[in-house]
Amino acid sequence: MQGQKSTTLRQVEDARMQVGEQGTVLRIEGSVGRNFATQLQAALDANPSLQRIDITSGGGYAQSGLEAARMIRRRNLIVRVHSHCASMCVGLWAAAAQRQMEPDALIGLHQWNAQCEAFPSPAREECRHQIQFMTDHDSSYDAWLRDAGFNQYLLDLQSSTAAEDIAVLDVLQLWENGVDFSVVNRDGRRMSRAEVQQHLAAKSRSR
Repeated sequence: MQGQKSTTLRQVEDARMQVGEQGTVLRIEGSVGRNFATQLQAALDANPSLQRIDITSGGGYAQSGLEAARMIRRRNLIVRVHSHCASMCVGLWAAAAQRQMEPDALIGLHQWNAQCEAFPSPAREECRHQIQFMTDHDSSYDAWLRDAGFNQYLLDLQSSTAAEDIAVLDVLQLWENGVDFSVVNRDGRRMSRAEVQQHLAAKSRSR
C-alpha cells in the first residue's frame, strides 16, 4: 500500500470516479486530488439515488478531502474499502453513515497537514482559511475517527506516525481496537469475524 505523503508538495492526480449499479454506487479509485470534492459533488448531483461509495485510495489533499467527507456525512452514504484506504481517505471512510471493508482491505494512518503550500496564491490562502475553519469544528478528521470508534491507541498511532510513513491495519486489528464497521465479501454479503479469520488464515497459508 502506498499513501500520499503529506509533506510532499506536488501535484496529486484526481481520482477516477464511475457510477454503477443503476446509479446507486460510485466507484472511486486513485488520489484525493484538488478537484476531488468537485468531482464528488457532480456525481452526487447527477445521481440522487446514490447510496454507496466503493473506494481504493492512498489519500491526498486535506482541503478537498475534508470537503468531500462533509458531503458524505450529509448524504448518509455507505463507504466500502476495496483494497486500501490511507491518509485522507480514512477521513472519508470514518465520516460515512456506515463503514464497510472487504476482508483483505487495509487502512493506513499517519500524520497529515493541509498541503496548502502546494497551491498557488490566492488558493494557498483560501486553503489555509478553510482548513482552520474545518479543524476548529466538529466536522474534522479526528472527530470523524472518534465517531467511527477509533480508540485512543489508534488516535495516538495516527498522530505519532510520521507523514512519510504509514501505519497499516487490517480488519482484525481495527475490530480489536473498537472501530465500528462491517466486513463484506465481493458480493456484498456480510462476513462474521470467524469467517474473516478463516479467510485471512487461508490466504496466509497460500503465500
